[in-house]
Amino acid sequence: EMPYTAEISRLNPGCFLFLVIQCMTIPHESADAVNRIVDTLSQRCSSGMDVRDYFHIGVLGFSTRLFGTGIKTTYALPGTSPERPFLPISKVVEVADIEERQVREDYGGGEIVEVTRRMPVWLKHHNGGLDPMCAMLRSVEPALAEWIGQHPDSYPPIVIIICDGYATDGNPLGDAERIKSLRTNDGNVLLFTVHLSHNNQSRPTLFPSREDGLLSLGEGTDDSKMMFRMASVLPEGSRRAANSLGFAADENSRGLVLNADAVALAQFLDIGTRGPSNLH
Repeated sequence: EMPYTAEISRLNPGCFLFLVIQCMTIPHESADAVNRIVDTLSQRCSSGMDVRDYFHIGVLGFSTRLFGTGIKTTYALPGTSPERPFLPISKVVEVADIEERQVREDYGGGEIVEVTRRMPVWLKHHNGGLDPMCAMLRSVEPALAEWIGQHPDSYPPIVIIICDGYATDGNPLGDAERIKSLRTNDGNVLLFTVHLSHNNQSRPTLFPSREDGLLSLGEGTDDSKMMFRMASVLPEGSRRAANSLGFAADENSRGLVLNADAVALAQFLDIGTRGPSNLH
């Protein structure tokens, strides 16, 4: 059996855990991108008014306390916590806030019109502290192990980290490796990382296949190489999705984007969540 080919069903659902580390702030773009991808996933599970529980989803925001130790959970889906982060997607839909948003839409022929849309919102813009990546990974590891114990035949959980800096609480590689060593019968947990750009000078690097030549993030020696090593290799389904959108992803490409802007973040989330696609 090839890994990462399990069919997604209500008995064997897929699982996405979005971990947002708030360093300076969760910018509006990040919150909007997460909200849009959760909404997209819910639409993939919808048939008429019925939302089928093909996916379990967790969304957690973290920051460190600036004074003292430990991390603060600044956001969790209502009724969840780092210990119990997941809701079936029908429940995720129920806990959304509906907000009116101004969005720009292209009516074809290049005419961009601003319209008001009612949109589901889960994650909101926040101010944060430092980047507690190690503590965050440690806090969710037991929940991932427990989910796998309950769904041994499912497509492996996909953990997507969205951060705007490198870990400030030590070297996260060991913690990342422990999470990636968890596995269902269909393969190991996938860890994907989005590093948000602080400046618009550097172009985003998506799905790199080697660590040599990656630009430093300016946060310490080998910071981008460490992020490369943390990220899982893209499984074939995600690679195909990347190629179909024009990215040159090969069998060594990692689920990583460095210096992401809003567009790269949205593309990455789309590709990263397309792997588990056989819904039955």
